[in-house]
Amino acid sequence: MKIFKYLAVSVLLSAAGSCDKHEILYNTEPAPDAEFQLHYFEPVPNTAAWYIDSVFVNDVLYSSVDGAGQLLPYNGVPGGATGRFFAVNAGETNFKFYRKGRLCYDQTVTLKSGKQNVFVYDTTKSPVVVDNQFPYWDPTSSTATPETFNTDSVAKVMFCNFMYENDPEGNLVPYSGTLQYQWKDPRSAKDEPIWHNVGSPVAFGQATERTLIKVVKSIYNSSGYCRIDYRILDEDGNLLRMINSNGKEVDYSDYWNAYIGRSYMHIFGGIRNADVKAGQPTVAVKVWTSL
Repeated sequence: MKIFKYLAVSVLLSAAGSCDKHEILYNTEPAPDAEFQLHYFEPVPNTAAWYIDSVFVNDVLYSSVDGAGQLLPYNGVPGGATGRFFAVNAGETNFKFYRKGRLCYDQTVTLKSGKQNVFVYDTTKSPVVVDNQFPYWDPTSSTATPETFNTDSVAKVMFCNFMYENDPEGNLVPYSGTLQYQWKDPRSAKDEPIWHNVGSPVAFGQATERTLIKVVKSIYNSSGYCRIDYRILDEDGNLLRMINSNGKEVDYSDYWNAYIGRSYMHIFGGIRNADVKAGQPTVAVKVWTSL
């Protein structure tokens, strides 16, 4: 037995001494570190003639009719589910749009590491990049505990301003003032509404921080949602006036359902004093659910 034991040890030592160390190399590249969602908010009619059929990023097809979806006015990609992002290496990023087989947009912008939202508001200009403000919830914050922050009676809203107007000479231009987005406390009385600001006033191409709003569950034993009313004040503190789809000037107002634990982007686009007879789009908020 001792002979076999010593023989086995000798063979192992001999094999160990004959092995050379070799570094195994792979032809790899770093994973993309810039994530983005892409939105199209040029003030054009939301009709098939204006749909973006394919989107190329750095000359690679990212979205199309048969892929992540057409890019429609006042909407975004990737679609299909909440919380999806495209990925690319951080740095200069080129976007090309094709409509009915023809190139209609070719601009470059710098994307950084992390999550961001890219807004194309004019097909002759570089897009606006907005910080996505991820993560949306901080379980260590004073508004919730680590055990309850996903089910607390609040949601979050970020407001983005891409409103146009016709100037006195009839030119279509970005609105030159600032807008203050507000939400109404759902527990306040109808005759004495309490309004709260969604962040600070923002100019064209800017976005507020994601702001907590109160959600009062409207249906017992449900996932939890309620109606939230919104309004907009102009830079002078007056209710924003707009032309509606009937061609009448009215105060802007709207409402959306908010679900507990969700985080939303309320993106405001269109033309404040639209010529509806000429087919210009009126202003409206489009809701993009981030979480």
